[in-house]
Amino acid sequence: MNPLLLSLARPFSHLTAWAGRRALRAALGESSVLELRLDGIVDPLLALNHLEFAASRPGVHGVLLQLGAFGWGWATLHEWRVGLQRIREKGVSVVVYAESPGNAGLYLSSAADRLVVPPMGEVSLLGVGGQLRFFGPALERLGLEFDVVSAGAYKSLGESFTRRVASAENREATELLVKELQAELLSALSLGRGLTETQLEEALSIGVLSPSEALQAGLIDEVAYENELDGLFEKLLGKKCKRVDLGRLSKPIDLLRRVERHSGGLPEVAVLHLRGNITMGSEPGGRQRIAPPEVIPAIRALKEDPRVQAIVLAVDSPGGSVLASDLIWKEVQLLDQVKPVVAYFGNVSASGGYYISAPARDIYACPGTITGSIGVVGGKLVTGAATAKLGIYSEAVGGGPMMGIYRSEQPFDPKQRARFRARLQLAYTGFVQRVAEGRKRSIEEVESMAQGRVWAGASALEGGLVDGLGGLTQALGKARELAKLHGPWSRRDTLVKPPARIWTQFLPGGIAALLAPQVRLLQPWLSLPPAAELLLEAPGQALAVMPVEVDLS
Repeated sequence: MNPLLLSLARPFSHLTAWAGRRALRAALGESSVLELRLDGIVDPLLALNHLEFAASRPGVHGVLLQLGAFGWGWATLHEWRVGLQRIREKGVSVVVYAESPGNAGLYLSSAADRLVVPPMGEVSLLGVGGQLRFFGPALERLGLEFDVVSAGAYKSLGESFTRRVASAENREATELLVKELQAELLSALSLGRGLTETQLEEALSIGVLSPSEALQAGLIDEVAYENELDGLFEKLLGKKCKRVDLGRLSKPIDLLRRVERHSGGLPEVAVLHLRGNITMGSEPGGRQRIAPPEVIPAIRALKEDPRVQAIVLAVDSPGGSVLASDLIWKEVQLLDQVKPVVAYFGNVSASGGYYISAPARDIYACPGTITGSIGVVGGKLVTGAATAKLGIYSEAVGGGPMMGIYRSEQPFDPKQRARFRARLQLAYTGFVQRVAEGRKRSIEEVESMAQGRVWAGASALEGGLVDGLGGLTQALGKARELAKLHGPWSRRDTLVKPPARIWTQFLPGGIAALLAPQVRLLQPWLSLPPAAELLLEAPGQALAVMPVEVDLS
């Protein structure tokens, strides 16, 4: 904003901020408990930021979280767990109400004062397990075949389409991943609930516990219905408090924080939230994505804004297009030459998600973050046999010797396969070089952690893929340090949203309408990985994408 306009607007901003604080104080009252349902949250990191802001206001004495089926990843759970600990350190009591908590609910609520379950609920401590799905034979029955080429021994995407069981490399990587996440779960329960290893093993051996069994095992604190929570808070706090729905306060809080940020004129650290598959932006679908046409202008705007002194890339992505990743990588590299960039990895920041973060000066991940997967894969869905069953045939006319390389009617021939493999190897070599340059390590050091293998946070730290285990708070702290912001500062959250689009096709080519229903019919039990969808949407592209989707229950 123009300095003159900013100075003219400042008195009005101060007045608006004062009115906003008065309105928020009136809504909270003298003694209140903030109530929030987690299953309705769209952006958990921003919701946590709002919760911590509201919990620090005068008159707030408690927080009530109602879990529901919220389905977050382990890094998001870690962020919230640490955030609840910060709230409690300020003297605010936290109670979690969950009708049927599982691994995730138990992990999160281990940071609360109380976990309450209704009498007819159940508590499931099953441990962290992975499930790999293989549906090659099912595709064969449809006459479909994925012709996939990989650069990296652990880049095992093709296995899902061709095998019945996992390869040794795939199983090795997955077993280590779930072992580390299991250790994180049990460590949190041990520290938060004061349970011994023997007690946890006994609870795991039962698996699904009734509320009374869970209470006896030390996994929960109360068995009560939701309407009894007010009495529980009165007993816990020694006073009556009214419940205030935090969801109704989110817009006033957001407005107040923006006004305070602009009126204060403080230097800023921007958090650029990047979530979803990495694409060139032309693919169908209105899902969350990371695309150069939307991300690059946002990066350039932050680079040119004089108030922004440092940037945190908050990345949550399994990867996608190598070309799109490389274009964004270049913009991040140019940004870091002007202002310090720190990366924060969310639930999954792997393959292309790691690629775009490689230029960052420091990278932070949570213990449960899935990262790495430095490798490249590509291919196409071969549909010739399936279309023949439908009485549809095609005949190629004209073109050069390599004209049919991306045609879906037939697999790669030896010459086409060799050329496609060379393309992927070139992309893989470039990927490794960019990581080596950004991490200031040798090619050999990066190769030892590459080959498409995925890692959990602790192993990624040990192997030098990240610089520290911590959340967004730690990343913001590092960004402030690099920008030499030792006094007051302000946080700016920037979200990149794709334009709304309609899913118009599922498979490439004119046969999409005919074959899509067959594949969709199988999806409930095939559990088609996002990587497979990317192959369908972008045949022939070099993809830096996680090789498998691991179902961590």
